[in-house]
Amino acid sequence: MKMKKLSIIATVISCIVWGSCSPSKSGMVHKAKQNLEASLDYPKQLKLTAHTEPDSAFGVNYFTRKEITGMLKVMDVVTKNLMAKTQGVADISNADVYTVNLMRRQMNAATEVQTMIFKNTPKGEWSGWKVKLDYECVDKDGMKYRAERWVFFDREGKDVVKTFEIPLP
Repeated sequence: MKMKKLSIIATVISCIVWGSCSPSKSGMVHKAKQNLEASLDYPKQLKLTAHTEPDSAFGVNYFTRKEITGMLKVMDVVTKNLMAKTQGVADISNADVYTVNLMRRQMNAATEVQTMIFKNTPKGEWSGWKVKLDYECVDKDGMKYRAERWVFFDREGKDVVKTFEIPLP
């Protein structure tokens, strides 16, 4: 009976110690939001619309097929919207500020995603955590926009090691 109690106590203590050593998932989401706010022109206008729970990262350029497919689908919708607004990018002279800013954000995202896909980075060792934030905000020109931001953390879940964004339609 004493051995059973000691075994239970040891199990409880190890769970407490292990749990206190692992990074706080809500803490990482909060840090990801702080990192996002620090990058915005008008952080008080930030509206977080969704976020993922922290998930294991296996390098900052490795994404699952499902994640890549999701990014490409979003980018396809944004690209089609841009093509329609600019007559296939043949005439951007009449593009409004929103369209020009969306085009800039889309080109930045396309560069990042193309690099990621063409590198075809294999799944490496566990390197830390990643969180995706969907948000709305206002840019430097006062135009509302939507985006998803990927935030990568180190193994301890304390430091941001990389971020990138994809505009949302």
